[in-house]
Parts: sequence; structure tokens; C-alpha cells
Amino acid sequence: MEISSRKNPLIKEYRSLMTDRKSRRESGFFPVEGSKLCEEAVKSGAELGKNAFVTQNAVKKYPEVVSLLEERCSIITITEDIAEYISDTKSPQGIFIIVKSLDKILNLSTINSSANFLILENLQDMGNVGTIIRSCDAFRIDGIIMTKDCADPFSPKTVRSTMGSLFRVPVYFSETEEAIKLLQEGNFTVYAALLDKDARKLGEEKLTAKTAIVIGNEGNGVTEKTAALCDKSLYIPMDSAESLNASVAASIIAWEISKSRNV
Repeated sequence: MEISSRKNPLIKEYRSLMTDRKSRRESGFFPVEGSKLCEEAVKSGAELGKNAFVTQNAVKKYPEVVSLLEERCSIITITEDIAEYISDTKSPQGIFIIVKSLDKILNLSTINSSANFLILENLQDMGNVGTIIRSCDAFRIDGIIMTKDCADPFSPKTVRSTMGSLFRVPVYFSETEEAIKLLQEGNFTVYAALLDKDARKLGEEKLTAKTAIVIGNEGNGVTEKTAALCDKSLYIPMDSAESLNASVAASIIAWEISKSRNV
């Protein structure tokens, strides 16, 4: 049987998860679409919802991915019109699943078994958040701590921009002050990334194990209150530009941390 009605309860549920952060938060699930991301979700061992939605064209074009999904959930065929309706892209591939939220609890046990974190304070751009998650995956950062005012890491745009890295990098939610204090109790050195030439210069400061660095809001940077809670501050030396995009700055910092791990 093929679903062709936008009023179908399963379609309405998926559409709600795609468009509404509150629905994602209350249900504990988020939508994932596309062959690569669905494959990454399955291979990561993430908990999937009961159903996968696929078009007939997708079954023909991505048989290996559909076969993987068949082992974990029920396959429901949908029309191309429904695929366009529940998709967050202009050219949907016709494969859709829902995945259990991946946010984790930050505690001393987690901190004691980790070497480094990035803390995102009030980042609003979903693309920036997704890019930072991807960079943290590339440079072996142990986890990302997000304040509750950050963009939703489980929104379709963010999930898509992570290119599958979301399924490999632990994401924690915490109030900024609570996270910093917990990290300091776990013997971490916590830095604030600032546009301040009186701060320590990235590349000259030795970033040893047990390091966490706060990346601030795109427009306002790290708040004064948060900077005061940190042990030290860092800045990225630049020749002429006044500042860097938040995701670019975070990626450079993640790279610098990774260099210290390879010493």
C-alpha cells in the first residue's frame, strides 16, 4: 500500500517533526532524510522509529540503504508528492526515517573519561552548529556542550549540514555556568574564545588534555559573565579581518586541539 494523502497520521507526524522544534523535543525523536544520512544513522546503532518512508524510485536507486532499513523498521511506500511535502530539501532522494534524540547527560563520569570539549554558547545559526559538529568529528573532539539557547542540533538543516557527524559526536545540553563548574571540578582548563589581543594567542598557548573552549554567539561572542567564569581566554590572530564566522573559528580551534593530541 502506498501513502498518497497528506492527511495520513504518519505523514502528519513526520511533517510535524520536520517543522516544529517543540514536537521534536516532546517526542524525543527527530527526522532524517536522504540515503547517506539514513545509512549513517543505521550504521551508528542509533535507535530508529518504527517506520521508514521511501518512494518507489528510491527503492530502485538506493537498494542497499533500503535493505539496511528493512532490518530495523517497517518500510512504507510513499508517492513523490508526499516525499516533496515532508522533505526539507528542494530535490528529495525519497528516503525518510525518524531517530531517537542523541543528546546525553553531562556528569563527572563523562568528564573524567574525556579529554576535550567545545562549549557553544547561544549559537543561533543552524548551519554553523552543523558545521561545528562536523569539524569536531574530523578533529576527534570528545563532545560538544550546547547551552539551551542554541539552535536545535536535531533540526533538518543542522542534521543535513553535519553530513552524518551528528551520529558520531556526543552532544550534551547544559546551562553554561553549570557546565563550566562541572568541567573545572573534573580538572579541565576552560577557555573563552574572545576577540581580545590581551588574551592568549592560539598556537602559542599549549592546549593539553582536559581542555574545554567556549565559542560564543555569532554576533555578540562569549558573554562577559561566561568569560569571567573561564580560567583563561584565547584569541585567533588575524591580519586584516576583524572577526571570523563562528563555525570557522570553532574549526580552527578544534584543529589546534587535535594537534596537541598528536604530540
